[in-house]
Amino acid sequence: MKTLLIYLILLLSFPSSASSFVLNNVLLPDFETRQLTPVNVEIANGKIKQIVDVHINLHHLDTRDGQGKVMMPALLDMHSHSMGNSSLDRSDYQYIGIRGTANAMLYAGVHGWLDLYSKEKAILRYRERQFPLQRDEAFVFAAGPCFTAPKGHCDTGDTRLISSPEQAINELRDLSKAKPNVVKIVFDTPSKRPTVDKPTLKAFLSEAKRLNIKSVVHVGSWEDVRVATEFGANAVTHLPWQKMPDDLPLLMKQQGTAFIPTVAIIAELLFLHNPSPEELSASVLSIPMTGALVKEKLLKDYPVMERHKNHYDWLAKLKAENAFSEMENALLKLDQAGVDILVGSDAANFAMFQGVGFHREMFFLQKMGMSPWDIVAGATHKAYQFLDLDWGLAVGAPAHFTLQNKTIFDDLSQSTQVSDIYLYGRKVHREPLLRYAKPGFFQYTKLFLGFEK
Repeated sequence: MKTLLIYLILLLSFPSSASSFVLNNVLLPDFETRQLTPVNVEIANGKIKQIVDVHINLHHLDTRDGQGKVMMPALLDMHSHSMGNSSLDRSDYQYIGIRGTANAMLYAGVHGWLDLYSKEKAILRYRERQFPLQRDEAFVFAAGPCFTAPKGHCDTGDTRLISSPEQAINELRDLSKAKPNVVKIVFDTPSKRPTVDKPTLKAFLSEAKRLNIKSVVHVGSWEDVRVATEFGANAVTHLPWQKMPDDLPLLMKQQGTAFIPTVAIIAELLFLHNPSPEELSASVLSIPMTGALVKEKLLKDYPVMERHKNHYDWLAKLKAENAFSEMENALLKLDQAGVDILVGSDAANFAMFQGVGFHREMFFLQKMGMSPWDIVAGATHKAYQFLDLDWGLAVGAPAHFTLQNKTIFDDLSQSTQVSDIYLYGRKVHREPLLRYAKPGFFQYTKLFLGFEK
């Protein structure tokens, strides 16, 4: 009797179990033919039950009109940090924690994100709880700690420091008990800070492969990309702004190494560097979603003007070196070679706000010349493959999707104008998500005291 009562309570607490309806007149994207197909879709118990031609009538007590919008498969941000949003001079920080990030992502129409370094126990414990089964929030997939050399990049506490191949193997084996979705290591030779040496990197990547855990390498130069690729990295992250060697795209394609470029960090700051009215109106500051998710006081620290001397001078130097053009050339060559380009914002950094940053990454990838079809494929099916997820708009898959304007595959700047968000087939009510995504005093106090639930 007690067991039956518990089962009934759990059943009633999972709204996904009752999400059954018909959604007529939507456009289904086919990434092979690059066509939008008009269909009707039936959702049952939080999953896709059937997809039929738009001329075949589906009947249900709950029948909804998709109004010819695109039924977009769930979007995944493949590089973020579950912390919050930063002002430019770091004098102000909007800390929102893991749950706040989960709410901000879903509010923005992003169904999940790959956290590539947060507090190890907190992020992995939160991931284990699988809260989207119970309530409206995005899925978190996590690396846990960042593996780096002592005093190296991301040695800010609560990470894993390694100085030898033996340490790399032992630390990785210990972490593997928590079953991280991926593991991340820093190999950044141009940095003024220490980084792991080649033998340590090689041992780390070999052990990750033996343990069957995908690896992501933070890099700082094209030579770092080459070494990580040759040593068997599953992905590298961050696109250098120097000229790329001509042979690298083919090498990465042959090795099956994916790229998470995070171009929007530099591109947005270049946009915001002493901007023209046109640049300002096309920047993250002019997007309604930004104002909804980021507190006004923090946004007032942007754009980048002469009062931000260090950032201002650094960006002026990048402009003089034609950094954007070099990034653009490299990205297009990688894409043309067939390297998998995954979409990651590196949110929690300057001007990369949680949820919104993902859309800005897609915007700048298109601005650099990538096809919207390739970009969305990298944000959906290629991301699913990397994380071993059985997602997508197919019969039997969980009904995670958004509805977008039908011109989305012409202009990805429209992606922030998401109209409806579905999680396990239940329509998400967006406004309540702001309680955690943009916390007031009470919620912030709970976060400060360490309450994430």
